[in-house]
Amino acid sequence: MSGAASVRAILPLAIVTGVGMATMDLYLPAVPALQASLGISVPLAQATLAIYLAGLAGAQVLWAELLNRLGPCRCLQVGLGLLALTSLGCAVAPGIELLLALRLLQGVAAAAATVVAPSVVRATLPDADVVRGIAAIAMVEAIVPAAGPVLGTLMLRVVDWRGTFWVLAALPLLVLPWVVKIAPRQLPGLDLAERAGYLGILRQPRFLRLALSHALCIGALLTFLSSAPQLLRNTLDLGTDAFALLQIIGVTSFMAGASQSGRLAARWGHARVVHVGSAVQLVACGLALLGALVWQQLPFVALAAYWSSFCGALALRGPATFGDAIALPTAQMGRATAMLILLLLGSGSLGTQLVAPFMGHADSAVPLFGTLLSMLATSAVLVWRYPAAPVKA
Repeated sequence: MSGAASVRAILPLAIVTGVGMATMDLYLPAVPALQASLGISVPLAQATLAIYLAGLAGAQVLWAELLNRLGPCRCLQVGLGLLALTSLGCAVAPGIELLLALRLLQGVAAAAATVVAPSVVRATLPDADVVRGIAAIAMVEAIVPAAGPVLGTLMLRVVDWRGTFWVLAALPLLVLPWVVKIAPRQLPGLDLAERAGYLGILRQPRFLRLALSHALCIGALLTFLSSAPQLLRNTLDLGTDAFALLQIIGVTSFMAGASQSGRLAARWGHARVVHVGSAVQLVACGLALLGALVWQQLPFVALAAYWSSFCGALALRGPATFGDAIALPTAQMGRATAMLILLLLGSGSLGTQLVAPFMGHADSAVPLFGTLLSMLATSAVLVWRYPAAPVKA
């Protein structure tokens, strides 16, 4: 497949993934306005975020089951349609009870793209283009969390929180015709008679090692992101502006790395790209931990250097690891993708909870980077002897 053809195949999948993510990130700035409008408590307002994430995580298994039965095109049609309907419902919801139920369904709808898009890329693109395809989706996944809150804040100058949901209802409908035209009716090479159970996938050492390695790496990313606001406030007395700058630095580095990951994977091979990315992350985290031990209050420039290095290295190693992890028989791809996403969400949640008790202290950088280094070291060990590619029949 030519480079142009690859872009035409990948771009709609990347965009539909971004549309699903926007239901979280575009909505974030509207939470305080929603709280004031409905006259609810802060915990109830925050629950509109938590319940969305619960739906997103729990629905991975649902869409994995539907992928083989309905096919990618139908799954995306249903997912985008449900996303539009639930967004409309949120826009007119009279109270918090109905809003929470609809936010749960929004998370379920958004999960369709997280399962379908990587599976389609892996099943339809040649091996030489898979890393480029996964990287394109990852670039959108990096842009939306950075740009979404900014755009959401600007929108609130002209509309209320309900207007945010009207916009979120329009986005799926705008991309739906494009996706329907591009997405295949069925994954190529699908054999429904092939055994595709979860236990069978977990018994494959190659999948397990690559999936755990990628999950720990993404878990380190989520742990740092969730802890950074507290770290900046309690160790450096810095606020949201510093966190926003850190986000810009990270996204810029990630975009730069992702733009080169496909080319480098083709030139060096997947194993070397993953090894280089892992080594950069380990060195950056080790230096950050050393700096935290020496200075206690780690300077912002040191945090920025760590985050830039980590995100750039993640963009190099992540697409290759993800693509290789789901290089399985077509009937197993949806379930493998769902398990991989659940693993990385679980890793991020566990890492965040492990460091949470320490984040209120001035020396919180030491336990944070100690935990991150442990996660990254385990991730690197799992892929240091890179699993050989399966032999094609």
